[in-house]
Amino acid sequence: MNLNKCVLSFLNTSSELIYRKLGDISGLEICDSGYKTGNEPPVEGWRAYDADIPFKAYDAHFWIRASFRTPAVTENEYLILRAVTGREGGWDATNPQGLLYLNGKMVQGFDTNHTEAFLDADTEYTLHNYFHTGTYPKGGAIQCKMAVYSVNKDIEHLYYDIKVPYDAAQMLDEGDTDYARMMSVLADAVRLVDFREPYSESFNASVRNAIDFMEKEFYQKLCTPEGKPVVHCIGHTHIDVEWKWARAQTREKIQRSFSTAKSLMDRYPEYKFMLSQPNLYEYLKEEAPEKYEELKELVKEGRWEPEGAMYVEPDCNLTSGESLVRQVMFGKKFFRDEFGVESKALFLPDVFGYSAALPQILRKSGVDYFITSKISWNDTNTMPMDAFYWEGIDGTEIFTSFITAQNFGGIPGKGGKNRTTYNGILDASTVKGTWDRFQQKEYTNSIFMTFGHGDGGGGPTKAMLETQRRTARGIPTLPVTKTNTLIPYLETVKGEFDATCKRTDRTPKWVGELYLEFHRGTYTSIAKVKKNNRYSEFLLGNAEALSATDLTLGGSYDSDGLTKNWRKVLHNQFHDILPGSSIQEVYDGTDKDYAEIAEYGNSVIDQKLNTIANRINTDGGVLVYNPTGFERKAVVTQNGYTETKETVPSFGWTVVKNITATSKVKLDGLTAENEYYILTLNEQGQIVRLYDKRVQREVLTDKGNVLVAFEDYPTKYDAWELEDYYKLKAYELNEKATVTPITDGTRAGFVIERTYMHSTIKQTLWLYSESSRIDFETDLDWHEHHQVLKAYFPLDVHTMNATFDVQYGHVTRPTHENTSWDKAKFETYAHKWVDVSENGYGVAMLNDGKYGHAVEGSKLSITLVKCATDPYPEADQGEQSFTYSLMPHLDDFRRGGVIEESYVLNQPLYERKVTANNGDLAESYSFVSVDKPNAVITAVKKAENDNGLIVRYYDAYDCKSNVTLTVPSTYTKAYLCDLMENEIKEFSIKDGKVTGPTSNFEIVTVKFAIN
Repeated sequence: MNLNKCVLSFLNTSSELIYRKLGDISGLEICDSGYKTGNEPPVEGWRAYDADIPFKAYDAHFWIRASFRTPAVTENEYLILRAVTGREGGWDATNPQGLLYLNGKMVQGFDTNHTEAFLDADTEYTLHNYFHTGTYPKGGAIQCKMAVYSVNKDIEHLYYDIKVPYDAAQMLDEGDTDYARMMSVLADAVRLVDFREPYSESFNASVRNAIDFMEKEFYQKLCTPEGKPVVHCIGHTHIDVEWKWARAQTREKIQRSFSTAKSLMDRYPEYKFMLSQPNLYEYLKEEAPEKYEELKELVKEGRWEPEGAMYVEPDCNLTSGESLVRQVMFGKKFFRDEFGVESKALFLPDVFGYSAALPQILRKSGVDYFITSKISWNDTNTMPMDAFYWEGIDGTEIFTSFITAQNFGGIPGKGGKNRTTYNGILDASTVKGTWDRFQQKEYTNSIFMTFGHGDGGGGPTKAMLETQRRTARGIPTLPVTKTNTLIPYLETVKGEFDATCKRTDRTPKWVGELYLEFHRGTYTSIAKVKKNNRYSEFLLGNAEALSATDLTLGGSYDSDGLTKNWRKVLHNQFHDILPGSSIQEVYDGTDKDYAEIAEYGNSVIDQKLNTIANRINTDGGVLVYNPTGFERKAVVTQNGYTETKETVPSFGWTVVKNITATSKVKLDGLTAENEYYILTLNEQGQIVRLYDKRVQREVLTDKGNVLVAFEDYPTKYDAWELEDYYKLKAYELNEKATVTPITDGTRAGFVIERTYMHSTIKQTLWLYSESSRIDFETDLDWHEHHQVLKAYFPLDVHTMNATFDVQYGHVTRPTHENTSWDKAKFETYAHKWVDVSENGYGVAMLNDGKYGHAVEGSKLSITLVKCATDPYPEADQGEQSFTYSLMPHLDDFRRGGVIEESYVLNQPLYERKVTANNGDLAESYSFVSVDKPNAVITAVKKAENDNGLIVRYYDAYDCKSNVTLTVPSTYTKAYLCDLMENEIKEFSIKDGKVTGPTSNFEIVTVKFAIN
């Protein structure tokens, strides 16, 4: 006898009897709407709506209303309102979604996973459904049909009592003992149900008998939670703050998602939920304050967990170190101020790689745990660990737990046995698959899954919560489940893990960056957002430093304005915005943000410089302000020419006088020469010779600054991906170029103009009198699609590894393909520079906003353009300007000045004319400085909670040293702080000088106060 089919037949039949339709909602009316303001529906513009007639719409809003009365029901029934759109089973991100109001109160969201809302019996209702049609391509046909149903509690109960163990049994061989025992009991239970007269008294009695039978014979006799692995189930909905929709839609998604979760939490008291990203909480607080108060009550009850540490879930490849600190600072502060919660875990399930600077940033910010799942998307190698200590570039370790949720046997078509998900479907298959996929079973019996639909899919469903109630009983073949929140789970798993490590004297550890072998195109896609992010990070830092200077000198500091603009920067670092993988409307919004940031930041800087200029005791000249932490030459534009003069001190100024331009750069045909190099171009504008006069050697083995275009057609994820086969179809830009000599004060070079297909490329190559940098100022007017443009430099340097600038340090990566791990790094990211060096000599590539690089042997390339068409059809079209620089140097990159020059390129000096004035400030002044070149200052700002001065620096050389930090002598107290500015210990300070030890890649934060 086929018991399997017998039980399956029961499930099919009973599922149809759970619900009984009582009637459609009639008298529907509809009203066109844009984005709602407040929670009141429109007063005018209503018309009759026939829900049986589908209509097409794209990214549109409507209000739908009706009035109805619910009937009385028996004790064994409850009522629901069902809303269907015809898109059930489709993709959450683009599907229709609604927000239901009953009798004027926001009740819950409707989406294709959550089609039911609970109703009271014998009640009059006025219904309003604020309905968004979604962004299905070209606006597919949809409808919004609503009806009232009764739900039979006993049939529903029995259905899940049988379905969950039935699903568990399907993962066993038919000859397995557990399979035989389970199917035998299930079949016996099914036999007790009399389907002849559904809803009759005899039918109802038979269902209750079957429920009792299942409880005694299956759940009490065959199930046990003792001794089993535990899957901690954490309710969650992953909401991208922008992606296939702009932020206005995100404000609606969080209202729908919270309301849906709250509605289910009212029915399932064991249900617990974790949500990250304070930015989302801000939206809920602003848009639905009454719902936000309900959320705060759930936090007090311990059922809702605000966690995740950072303000948004940012990209961790391209975001600067200082911005990552602000992400944590703003995130933790919001959770602390709003909920009294001290965030302890960084939750980044969907981010495209993880900088090796993160462990130190997190631990110095009071964050003890790191969680992700995206690394399972690797296209080449599988991470060998799912629970381990992750060691960063400085040696700091943080406990790391990967989400291992997947179906039993893997996720079909999406990475198979390797890939896991943060949008877990809590069913028997995923419960078992989550444990099976976990690789450190010998270290702990505790793992976790975040379960629930994301991006407007509304989070967990009723079916998932019913499943969890059964899997918590300890069903044979399955791990036992437990509802939980994130931090209690992490405390449990870390305790078990540490105990095993101590007992076995073996600790799983991953050292260095967590490089994602996927989404390599995100280092380059949407050039403007990357350039604007880099500019904004430095701009606000400069505004802070000048404001802190002004405050110390008796002026003011606009904390509110700086905070407001930092929030914009942090929002736009979200992992689908900064990487360039969002729709056009998102970047229309970032353009506006960055324009506002630039206007604000520059106005603050202008105001502070004017204030300083008016106080300087001088007989006139040009005031030059240096926004970096090291002395540098004053580069001044005078009479239309660029000229170089005396040094400007760290975070300070000099008044430059009597400027006379003396150029040491000679031009002769297509050859340029200065005290460093002889450089010759060919007619194509390529470098055919670069000779370093300092060491009498050639820099290149072949032509340099060779621009090459490649066809770029990824098999999937267009804007995200750069597949290794792109190299197979290369097109060198070797047509004759227009090359024109140019001289500008103390620099000279060539203007190189090229045409490529429908695009034009203008490059100004500069050699300098007093700098070893060779700049390529590039103005691009690009009108191609599905192409990648790179610039190549084949270097006469022998090395096995290249060095890449990252947040608060650098990493080395192989230049060969010895292993699959090496080969997978065919495109990697760097911040301000990449260096290829051998003993005593090297060549660096600097940039002011281009992150994608490759080093193949000794061939160095920088990726300039990637122009995908999905999800933004006109991505990277039109004009853009950027600079990259080649910098041959003596010795290694440390002593060769690469780090300093990368800041010089990204942080130009500020200048303004000053007239004679009898002021109280000196003509030359340094506000903050350090005495060691390895100590790089990244922040000078007012303290967050008082008027103290914060100075942050890091060791950039990977060495130990004693660093002396100098500030104005008016500061008489000094404290070592963590990154959140909490005082750790007091320093001895004399005449504004503090000396302390600094370790390898250590980030040091010092707070100064006036006693």
